[in-house]
Amino acid sequence: MENILRTLVFDGQVSLTLADTTTIVKDAVRLHKLSMPSAFVFGKTLSAMTFMSACLKQETGEISLSIKSDGECGEIAVSGNRLLNMRGFIDNTQATGDEYTLLGENGSLTIIRDDGYNRPFVGTCVLSKDGVDKAFEQYYQISEQLPTFIATSVEFDNDGEVVFAGVAVLQPLPFADEEVLQQTKNTPLYEVLKSLQKGTLESVVAQYFAVDKSVWELRNAQYKCNCSRDYLTRVLVSLGNEQMRSIIEEDGAVRVHCHYCNTDYEFTDEDRIKIFSVGK
Repeated sequence: MENILRTLVFDGQVSLTLADTTTIVKDAVRLHKLSMPSAFVFGKTLSAMTFMSACLKQETGEISLSIKSDGECGEIAVSGNRLLNMRGFIDNTQATGDEYTLLGENGSLTIIRDDGYNRPFVGTCVLSKDGVDKAFEQYYQISEQLPTFIATSVEFDNDGEVVFAGVAVLQPLPFADEEVLQQTKNTPLYEVLKSLQKGTLESVVAQYFAVDKSVWELRNAQYKCNCSRDYLTRVLVSLGNEQMRSIIEEDGAVRVHCHYCNTDYEFTDEDRIKIFSVGK
């Protein structure tokens, strides 16, 4: 089922992205066993990065984010690709503060974007003290010189379970006139997201914007890590038989932990023998 819609609004002068990221954030919270404050900040970051992934031009495009701060959250890392497979982690999975104490007073936001041309773009800015949404807006203004209006939302029920997550973004195109820029700035994006909790992408866009459906792009984003036992086996081949044997003799096994999906892998001496087709 499609959960992200991109189109042009305001006479084709502004790009709109609207996404229901509820399932993505729920999967992340389940995998990482996040407290509600950690889920809130990480979910907002994951939602914003879903928008950025949808903007990639080439099928091989990839984008990654790193937030480093002196706040309670520690590091936040998220990556996605043109296929809209999202993954990430937050250092402190059991934070107890609010959005602002989690992000702290000092930090940085860094984006590495590879549009598939083998010339990655790296942009960075000081982490905004006004929360996740302002941090992304500030990044676009400073690093890419693009006025961008971003709203993310993560809502919980009385038991602390995620019941909704989403992102709404308006990004004026270079030729947008002053009247349209003001109209964009005044659009109540958080109200748009509240409406999305009860409606569909199509109905909410129709409610707030006059849109030509011929320019709609509907796609599906998901939380999906690219790690696997087969992938790690290929990595171990490059490690070499003797080095793998040495690690197993010292530690009992080669153990690998994937931070993105919170999965542990273990390779024993029997696995080594199979990988390298050698005797004991």
